[in-house]
Amino acid sequence: MNIKKILLLTAPAYTFKSGRDINPLPPVGLGYLASVVEKMGIEVRILDTLAHGWNREEEVNELLIRVGLRDKDISDYISEYGPDIVGINCQFSRQNGLYHHLLALVKKTKPDCVTIAGGAHVTACPHEILNDPSCDFIITGEAEESFREFLSAMQSGTGISSVDGLGWKSGTTVHLNEKKNWITNLDSIAFPAYRLMHLDLYFGLPVSHGLRHRKKFCPIITSRGCPAKCTFCTALKVWGNKFRFRSTQNVLEEMRLLRTQYGIEELMFEDDNVTANPVRAKELFTGMINEKFDFLWDTPNGVGVWSIDNEMLGLMKKAGCVRLNFPVESGSQQVLKNIIKKPIDLQKVKSLIAHCRKIKLDYGMFLVMGMPGEKLADMRKSFKFAADCGCFFPHISVATPYPGSELFENCVEKNYFSRPFTF
Repeated sequence: MNIKKILLLTAPAYTFKSGRDINPLPPVGLGYLASVVEKMGIEVRILDTLAHGWNREEEVNELLIRVGLRDKDISDYISEYGPDIVGINCQFSRQNGLYHHLLALVKKTKPDCVTIAGGAHVTACPHEILNDPSCDFIITGEAEESFREFLSAMQSGTGISSVDGLGWKSGTTVHLNEKKNWITNLDSIAFPAYRLMHLDLYFGLPVSHGLRHRKKFCPIITSRGCPAKCTFCTALKVWGNKFRFRSTQNVLEEMRLLRTQYGIEELMFEDDNVTANPVRAKELFTGMINEKFDFLWDTPNGVGVWSIDNEMLGLMKKAGCVRLNFPVESGSQQVLKNIIKKPIDLQKVKSLIAHCRKIKLDYGMFLVMGMPGEKLADMRKSFKFAADCGCFFPHISVATPYPGSELFENCVEKNYFSRPFTF
């Protein structure tokens, strides 16, 4: 196959008429893949249809609206660019209907192009996407190496059957290679192709994965995976069962790039757990202090409480941290130990939060309510724990059994669903 152009897409999004619960985030994942493509000498573009159409709304029903570029805008863009391959980032299971819609729109616009999907939803529900007649291929898990192998195989015509984590169809038969290989040396991955990500689209947004404090912000990912095995989480499926991290010098080099070339003033650590390795975390924060970057930054996904101490909190504050989110999940030690299976000592959380107040470091708390086996008394403990910590506006999530999580498997096994699960 002669591959001249590749287009990488994010989809529009559904949200509530009564108030948007979505916000655009610079597509770092697609930026990583774009760097892979560029290194192969192939032309590539990134189109975030949500960000480009952030001021456009279409009514879906009495409850929902669709935000993002209209179908005609997307179709016109594809027709003008003429990609040979279109890759679609399928990140959130709750938006899966739009992924199918976008796949069909791509094929309707350019029937001869190859479609490939990836992302967290694809990894958790590979057959749900691959069974779509408009989807030609999928890649599960982290995709930098697999996407390169896939493109090389397509170019050479040598066959794709050995590509790690690849799914494809032959006739009516669906094939799915197990994801076995995880990138051990994260420093070997090229930085995201920031110049293709249209960062100026996001500059000035008041909210992007949390409140922003400066105009020019950008997410950064310094590690992959999380050593915790929370039963409601699907990170294990996406990033594997081992915590891997980039070297401090590699991360600092990327930060210099963002500061000098793009004028970035604020960072969001999008790691699942940036503090999981305390020695490395302290080294990173110390490096940021020594470099005098003057970034503001926060941790939208939370941090691993078990690996934090007062010394680390002090370094984080000095390095520019403006808010630390504590993913406590429950104020009941019994629920944490036996139901959520998260290695958190609630007394340590109280001590750390007290130190945050002492050094004037803002903090937040995540709670999950409604886990199977959790009692009303446990929920009351969660509210009381948050209040005792001085956190009167915790972010509360209703326990949701997403496919790919242990919670989902438990619900299926124990027949907790009132009807067969469907999207």
